Parts: sequence; C-alpha cells; structure tokens
Amino acid sequence: MPEPLRQAVHQLVSEVVMNCQEVLRYTEPDLARDWKRMTLIRATDASDTMDTASMLIAAYCQRTGMALDTLASYLQTRQQRSRAAGPRDSDRHEVDGMLGTPLPPEDDQDAKMRFSMGQGYAEDGLMSEPDEQRLFTEACLHGLRARLCDDVDALDSYLPPHVAALARKIASVLEEPQPATV
Repeated sequence: MPEPLRQAVHQLVSEVVMNCQEVLRYTEPDLARDWKRMTLIRATDASDTMDTASMLIAAYCQRTGMALDTLASYLQTRQQRSRAAGPRDSDRHEVDGMLGTPLPPEDDQDAKMRFSMGQGYAEDGLMSEPDEQRLFTEACLHGLRARLCDDVDALDSYLPPHVAALARKIASVLEEPQPATV
C-alpha cells in the first residue's frame, strides 16, 4: 500500500474507533436521555468513514488497473443497502426477538430466524458469561477516549466496575512518559 494511502486509511480507522467508542458511551445509563440520537449519529458516522476508507482503496485499485468486476467483488456490492430505505422487516423481526413479542408467523422461516437471533442477543446479554474479547475491546475504547480527554476518573461514573478497572489500566499504559530528570 502506498504510504499516503496507508496514512489516510490509518487516520480514517482512528476516526471510526472514536465514533465506535462514542456509540458505546451513549449506551450507558447516565446518558439515557440522548442515547437514541447519539448512538445513531455516531454509528452512521463510523459507517460513512469506513465507506470513505473503502472508496479510497477502491479508487487506488481502479487507478492501478483492477478489473471492475473484481473491484465490485472486493467491495461486496451485493451486500450493500441504503440507510435511506430505513429498517427492513428482518431488522424489525430481530428487535421483536430482543423484546420478546410479537412472535413471527410460523410459515415465515426468515422472520423466525431473525427473531431467534434477537432472542439470542437478549439471552446472551442477560444470562451468559461476558465475552472477554468484547469486554477487552470496550475497555480499550473507553480507556483510549478517557486518556485523550484526560478524564480517566469519569470511567467509574458510567462503566461497570470490572470494565472501568480494565479501562483505567489501558489508559495508564497510554499515558505519555515524562521526561527523565537529571
């Protein structure tokens, strides 16, 4: 990857990480009044920024002679859908599963599958052991944000104690070293 493109991708991915951290931050109870607006805004900001990174890489690939059908395959254009279309039935079935009602029609296998996926989120969120990789990722994002904002003490006000402790550890590792005194 050419250095200028690499630098751009690194910058864009850093922006995405910050937006993802904001999504997680706005799910916390102390920000309940703004969660709908801010989680949607930051999630779409992250998505748009990754689209920008993808298109920069695609433009480079196109400039260097990649065939358009290969490029379309790598961009996974068959999976693409517009947010402007709003939530799909499958999204609504998944939310129904998370919330427990209404049950999908017996003859709609896709609806039943998505409903079941939603039930899985609800059950996993309430009953299973926490996923250590997910907890570590959340702690990294919160620790990074706390270090950048110089607000490490605030972690205790909105995170579960075990996540806040890990985020503090991560933030301390990110602390800038002080110059040695002579």
